[in-house]
Amino acid sequence: MTEIIDINRESAFDGTIRHILAGIGKDYSCASAAVGRGDEILLQFCAGNRQDYSGDVLLNPDPIPVDTDTLYDMASVSKLMSTTMVALRLWERGAFSLYDSLWRYFEDAGNFRDVEIRHLMTHTSGITPHIPLYARCADPTEAVGTILHSAPLNNPGEQVHYSCMGYMILQKILEKITGSTLDKLAKELVFEPLGMGSCYNPVSANCAATEFSHELHRYKCGKVHDENAYFMGGVSGNAGVFASVGDMAKFGAMISGRGTSFGKRFLNPRTFDLAVQDYTPGLNEDRGLGFQLRGNDLSASGDMTSPDSYGHNGYTGTSVYCDGKSGIYMVLLTNSVHYGRDNRANFFRSRRLFHNIALSEAMALLNI
Repeated sequence: MTEIIDINRESAFDGTIRHILAGIGKDYSCASAAVGRGDEILLQFCAGNRQDYSGDVLLNPDPIPVDTDTLYDMASVSKLMSTTMVALRLWERGAFSLYDSLWRYFEDAGNFRDVEIRHLMTHTSGITPHIPLYARCADPTEAVGTILHSAPLNNPGEQVHYSCMGYMILQKILEKITGSTLDKLAKELVFEPLGMGSCYNPVSANCAATEFSHELHRYKCGKVHDENAYFMGGVSGNAGVFASVGDMAKFGAMISGRGTSFGKRFLNPRTFDLAVQDYTPGLNEDRGLGFQLRGNDLSASGDMTSPDSYGHNGYTGTSVYCDGKSGIYMVLLTNSVHYGRDNRANFFRSRRLFHNIALSEAMALLNI
């Protein structure tokens, strides 16, 4: 196993590093992490191999160590770093109002005519969390109609139901508004302005493998793990982005800077403040515009982050969170589905502990 530490202050993060290493070969085959505040990177760390063993069968005879350029399947973090950021930048330009209803964008909005864009971004649309589109649709062109004609779970704004389907509808709205595709919009409006090499459908072979695919007879590597996103050609509003730890440190710097990074404004400060505002007080989850908010309940961001903290996590074992009080951001990239979906229970606790340790050590280093 090879470890790569890109910063000279690694001794300040001994606990964080030991914690990550303890999960290698058990919770994930590889992991990368970054901790920083604003434009300052405090820690950047990688460990493990891009692919590991499966049972008694050696599926990768020459394990390749990860490095700082290794791309991870970001899963639902794609909602934040791509779909949400594209939407926020277009919103600033007057391309839409948060109160626009779906009937403005779809000739047949099915059962969701009165759902507004703000409901999609706060997961209060009533659109079901998941539909196996790959099993129900003959081809991707049927996806929107299948979603819009599904049965609502509640009236708009009544309850939070975290919905991948809702974000796929948001994608189609953004594409209708611009006449472009989400992958091109993300590159133009998000990744290139932030200096990120993130992308959909990566051509690089330097990717962390996710789960073994019986359909492909090999591990998924460089192909999106989410079945619906894969069915949609790898570009989907709910998943599909691949990113390195260096990319995510740049994204972390931006959300730590509340829309500004390395002296450049990415989002208007008012836009960012509105994005991390709680739009669901009193409901079952605290939600901003695309952001998961810490609130006061059990959170993937750990026990020590302040209630006004914000970020997102992904099914494959990826996350980015920023502590609202200190401005410290924490990135954890893993392939926690590598040993199977049933092997992930310990990872959820481990991720919370990572944030506790990393935040504590970062605050001690910064003397705050």
